[in-house]
Amino acid sequence: MFTSSSLAALTLLPVALAAPSSPLNPRDGAGSVVTSSNGLAWYSSTLTSGTSGRTDPSSYTCFNGPASNYPSLSTWVNFGTMWNNSVKYTFSQEPDTPAQIQDIYNAIVATSKAAKVDARYILATILLESSGNLSVPCTTSFGGIPNCGLMQSYNGSSFSASTPVKSINAMVQDGTQGTAYGPGLVQLFNDAANTAALSNGNVYAVAREYNSGSVNASDLSDGLGANPSYVSDIANYLQGWNGYGDSAAISSSCSFVASTTPTPTPTPSGPTCASSGYVAAPSPTVAGTTSNCCTWVVPMI
Repeated sequence: MFTSSSLAALTLLPVALAAPSSPLNPRDGAGSVVTSSNGLAWYSSTLTSGTSGRTDPSSYTCFNGPASNYPSLSTWVNFGTMWNNSVKYTFSQEPDTPAQIQDIYNAIVATSKAAKVDARYILATILLESSGNLSVPCTTSFGGIPNCGLMQSYNGSSFSASTPVKSINAMVQDGTQGTAYGPGLVQLFNDAANTAALSNGNVYAVAREYNSGSVNASDLSDGLGANPSYVSDIANYLQGWNGYGDSAAISSSCSFVASTTPTPTPTPSGPTCASSGYVAAPSPTVAGTTSNCCTWVVPMI
């Protein structure tokens, strides 16, 4: 738990690029950097760019429908304000120490620069997936694969008290740049071959695919078996929301569609399995559907 002095110190963290304590290694497989023009359109390398946020950070705006209904990059809050809100309203409620929270900051900034994924989007994903709690337990995806760490990444890293900086860097890398077992944000932005290629590089479609493993492009609040408010929550964090509010009440007031389970796609004649045993899933699909020894890739819940 924080003292008032330690919390005050954290909220004054600088927003200039902060060097990590150790180099960040590239992730397994291709696509560790966003290269698609559509994906890069959602990236800013300047941490000071953005708005000053909402006058009332507890206010929530309902977003649903297609990606065109969601806010543009120019309306996002600047990273410094978003970070300070996160420390004040979210991280301070978790058991992380001030030094560990600084390490999370360093990992976000360094990974953002390396992967060309906006630091604000990485932070929003952490807030929604784990609230920044380094001790967050792994969950299990539809296919029985563990989703671990700050970003609940696909068979990803967890926190290690014996190597705190290294494990924090790894958790942020895994969620952003992917693991040997499944895609991260980079691969979803790039529509890499090991994803369902549904996002077309749009950050909000990427968020839906990261959460659900599939996308109903006509309504991103369709959770497809996962969290219907997920993409709207991401958008609100990017607008300066502090995360306060009852999720059930928000979902009800926003009239988010009820989560639906996609209808399994009939078993196709192919494709041939990759060496990993994982191939891109047809859409719609459900995890656990198999064909020719393959298991469909569904990222994480």
